[in-house]
Amino acid sequence: MAEFDILIKNVKVIDGTGNPWYKSDVGIADGKIDYIGSIKDAEAATVIDGQDFVLSPGFIDEHAHSDLYMFNDSSIYPKIAQGITTDVSGNCGISCAPVSNEHFEYLKKYMSGLGAGINPPENWKDFTTFENYLNEINKLKLGPNVAFYVGQGTIRIAVMGFENRRATKEEMRRMKDLVREAMESGAVGMSTGLIYPPGVYTPKDELVELCKVVAEYGGVYASHIRNESYDVLNAVSEAIDIGRQAGTPVIISHHKVAGKRNWGKSVETLELIDRANREGIEVSLDQYPYKAGSSLLSASIPPQYHVGGVQKLIENLKDRENWESIKKDIMDDSSKWENFVLHCGMDSILVLSAKQTPEAEGKSIKEYADEKGVDPFETLFTVLVENEGAALAAYFMADDEDIERIMGHPYTMIATDGILAGPGVKAHPRCTGTFPRVLGRYVREKKVLRLEEAIRKMTSLPALKLGLKTKGLIKEGMDADLVIFDPNTIIDRADYLNHDGTNLGIKYVIVNGRVALKDNQYTGTAAGKVVRADR
Repeated sequence: MAEFDILIKNVKVIDGTGNPWYKSDVGIADGKIDYIGSIKDAEAATVIDGQDFVLSPGFIDEHAHSDLYMFNDSSIYPKIAQGITTDVSGNCGISCAPVSNEHFEYLKKYMSGLGAGINPPENWKDFTTFENYLNEINKLKLGPNVAFYVGQGTIRIAVMGFENRRATKEEMRRMKDLVREAMESGAVGMSTGLIYPPGVYTPKDELVELCKVVAEYGGVYASHIRNESYDVLNAVSEAIDIGRQAGTPVIISHHKVAGKRNWGKSVETLELIDRANREGIEVSLDQYPYKAGSSLLSASIPPQYHVGGVQKLIENLKDRENWESIKKDIMDDSSKWENFVLHCGMDSILVLSAKQTPEAEGKSIKEYADEKGVDPFETLFTVLVENEGAALAAYFMADDEDIERIMGHPYTMIATDGILAGPGVKAHPRCTGTFPRVLGRYVREKKVLRLEEAIRKMTSLPALKLGLKTKGLIKEGMDADLVIFDPNTIIDRADYLNHDGTNLGIKYVIVNGRVALKDNQYTGTAAGKVVRADR
């Protein structure tokens, strides 16, 4: 008589390949998918009746920002609660490691906006190598599995701080050494955030040289490209060309077309991606299913005012004599930077977290300005100053047609881009609702995707791209990272004023063969592991 830890009976299996579903029993033992087929005579510690449900591989959040959050809540419950069993952080050029003693405070100050209400790790200064960092993560009682990119911005800060210039030969050597150490330690690749300092100061040829090191280890280049609005075509082309020159696969992060006058350009961006793949350059993309993105509120200030780091930016904003010139630079329609104020308008920039000015949270900059009876620019500048740059915003800038067109592309992966916040701090609803939203709104209601294709985009596709060889498929011998959900009821219920809204329809989440979530309740199981790329 066979023995299993978990036996799932008579469930509709969607295996992650994109192929049609089939009915089966599934036996799990020792953290692995042990048997798929009819199971009649067996004993199991846990038996689950899957009659009315779907069994899929656990979702892989290929684009996450849980770097600091996991040190405060290692269950990473907002991810488990939406079926995510592997969380991939270190995106947009910013990772917690490697750090240098010389420039550590720059990084700490910069990342403070990505962890509202969160205490940083006490021994952060010790993360001078990526290996040290992963070893420290490995001590945590993790809810989901976690994997990491190394951030190009973090590497540049460690070597150069926030200087706006080309790297010297010696600085390039040091940065390449840091990339090499991270890749040898198991990073899935290198990420960039090319609208943020110091990524915005980095020339293309510098990125090519760093990506050549990534290519030596079979890693991926994931890029928040230089522009997602007026110059999005050139920005996508640059990312593709970096992959072409360096020999690395490319992932276009959270692909969108921002700003009403640019809507529709996804037709052309996706053709660029198709053309690159026909040429033999491996290019894919990820996406979250919302009209609003989220980033630091300070991203609405032109890059030249960030030189010298967050403290210098705040000094610039404290001097009211600078306000008129900063406003003029923001309103310059010919400016060549990612201008969120022009893309969205002050009425579509929503303050999510601003600890020192809590009365601004949940309001647009214009709404808060009208309430105070002052100019919106004065409001923007003062919120940043009073919060020392540590404020987060949602930027409403995308269009439904572009969202659906991008979602339907065969190389698109689903991801949250979620910046998780501490207790009582507002955050973007994508942090908690992304995957149920796709399955409920875009599969069941709008029929943008077949259910099997949506699951592929959430599981086997990111596993394949990132070298996670034991994840992403329901297949004997694979890791038992699984989700059981009701396809008729699954939906998100989070919004911008309540990002903690409870999802519906997820019945079980299983991580490495242990039940982590049952009927929206975290079991306390900490079965997650640090996953290192296997190439």
